[in-house]
Amino acid sequence: MDGFPGHEGGSEPEERDQEICHRRDSSLRGCWFHRRWGGCLRAGSEGTASISRSQFDLEYVLRRARIQRAGQRLEALKQGTVSLYRHRRATAQDLLTSTTALRWIEANLSLGSRRFCLLDGEWYEIGAAYLDAVKNTVARLFTPLSSVNLPPWRADDTERTYNAHVPDQIDGYVCMDRKNARNPLRPTTEFEVCDLLTSDGTLMMVKHAHGGSGPLSHLFSQGLVAVQLLQKSAEVRAEFARRVFEESKGKHVLPDDFMPKRVVFAILLKHGTTLTPETLFPFSQVTLAQTAKTLESWGVTVEVVGIPEAAPAADARPAFRAAA
Repeated sequence: MDGFPGHEGGSEPEERDQEICHRRDSSLRGCWFHRRWGGCLRAGSEGTASISRSQFDLEYVLRRARIQRAGQRLEALKQGTVSLYRHRRATAQDLLTSTTALRWIEANLSLGSRRFCLLDGEWYEIGAAYLDAVKNTVARLFTPLSSVNLPPWRADDTERTYNAHVPDQIDGYVCMDRKNARNPLRPTTEFEVCDLLTSDGTLMMVKHAHGGSGPLSHLFSQGLVAVQLLQKSAEVRAEFARRVFEESKGKHVLPDDFMPKRVVFAILLKHGTTLTPETLFPFSQVTLAQTAKTLESWGVTVEVVGIPEAAPAADARPAFRAAA
């Protein structure tokens, strides 16, 4: 961990250092993580050591941080990086993405009566200021005039049938539900780029979130993974463009260097609940705010829209059973 810069600070950073305890994600498998501490990304550069491993776990990161002096560990995690390469014997040209080590860690701690949380590399005090920041971020994602106009969701629709019917009702839309692309990190697996593609190249992720916040966490993760792989992998861009051409029967042609500029999360809540910032599950508000912040840092606009429900059939009648 040579080259980790120090941090001259008081007792609060030192106390926070001791409490970093919970990593955001479970162990990632099937890809090689190339860690380079000290802010250097190029393979083989001088002045810093690097380590390549097939698994990335919390204990490894914390062990590297603990050898720093108390009060300097948080700054060390800010300066350390986690870089993802295509394979173990990769060169700098094989770099897929790189983030600070701190972004892979979440922590909750108390200093006296004050509570703090570490999210996406930033410390927040859990209280009015933090909650207001989350609410304000989520609120601006619900625009007064939506950029898309989706058809109603019928009572007997599944996500698959709904997505399949949308292009029949809106010109220029392409259903890409389950039209997967190969995962460059593990070629034997595939991933879904989006559920619908609009005529202007907007990626739309659709979810019926009747079971709580879990489905929405998956939805937001899908948006992050899709955008990141489209931006970083020429293979993914080429395959996605080919699949779009095939599914649209040649009507929709994406450029070879297609980069998404907008992501829309289209959500249907449980029956009778209109989607608003207030009706979104509290945990989903936090994860949505984080997702939007990340996508916007990559130059992608984010919007959230509610899917309308179809009105009951006019000839529907309640069923009665004859009395015994």
